[in-house]
Amino acid sequence: MKELILKLAKEIAPSGSERAFQSQLLAEVQDVADNVHVDTLGNGIARKNGEGPHIMLAAHADEPGVMVVDIDDEGFLRLIAVGNLDPKHLLHRQVAFTNGVRGSIELEEKVKVADATYDHLFVDIGATSKEDALGRVYIGLAGVVVNDVTELGERKLVGRALDNRVGCAVAIQAFRELAAANRNVTLVFTAQSVVGARGARTAAYQIAPDLALIIDAAPASDVPDGKRTSLKLGGGPAVKIMDGTAIVPIDVKDHLIETAKKANLTVQYEVWPGGQSDVGSVQLSVDGIRIGGVSYPARYVGSTQTVVDLQDVEQVLQLTVAAAKTFKQA
Repeated sequence: MKELILKLAKEIAPSGSERAFQSQLLAEVQDVADNVHVDTLGNGIARKNGEGPHIMLAAHADEPGVMVVDIDDEGFLRLIAVGNLDPKHLLHRQVAFTNGVRGSIELEEKVKVADATYDHLFVDIGATSKEDALGRVYIGLAGVVVNDVTELGERKLVGRALDNRVGCAVAIQAFRELAAANRNVTLVFTAQSVVGARGARTAAYQIAPDLALIIDAAPASDVPDGKRTSLKLGGGPAVKIMDGTAIVPIDVKDHLIETAKKANLTVQYEVWPGGQSDVGSVQLSVDGIRIGGVSYPARYVGSTQTVVDLQDVEQVLQLTVAAAKTFKQA
């Protein structure tokens, strides 16, 4: 699992620019799927026909980033956010654009860090003029803040895009296991999640599954002055109870908890009132879809890098596969 996560985390896929990455994700399951495709909105979808209720596995492929909104006469770029990255977290960091160009994000000299907004940031790509810059980049070009993934001890990883490349890796392996067991399953790498869970809604409408299991990060609070959640790294997978987009149906929540007990897995409970995920968009698609969330705790969710525990990740995989296999329609 670690090797797959490291492989996926190298790719650049800011929200709205996921299509090239989707081809790589689908290549990981193409040999066991009946068909794969990228839909109109940019979701990567793999289908395996089999026995039992139709299960949808979903993990968002995109990540927060930035986009070029203007270029001044000296060749410096101005940015807007794609997602909710705090501009203060971007200062003096490298940005990698989807066309391979890199630059350094800097702050106007007279502005204090505490007062910094995107209006005060600029990117230095080494251009000597606007014309020079336009030969390398263009208005609307998206990119991400560079932060390679590094191992922290034996079990933890830190770096950019672990939210949600970890979820993608889990979904890939879960799909492969369910396909091998001849289950009826569809895998969706959702697009444009961090800008409003857009891909999840259209994918769910196409698929109309009996149950959708969404795999994503949830904020761990085991840090100094951490957010008020009960989640911690190394404490096991988190069963989603609710977030800012949805309340999970009681029967699905109970199914996940009971499945974990039978598998001797210790679970945590995700209650994240301000959280944004694909769960709500899937739930409200068609005439309502039964949804569940299996999350991996992660520190610093929403920043330019996160920390995850590989033991939690492996157990998220175990719970996801077991819950999919044992789910029965009401």
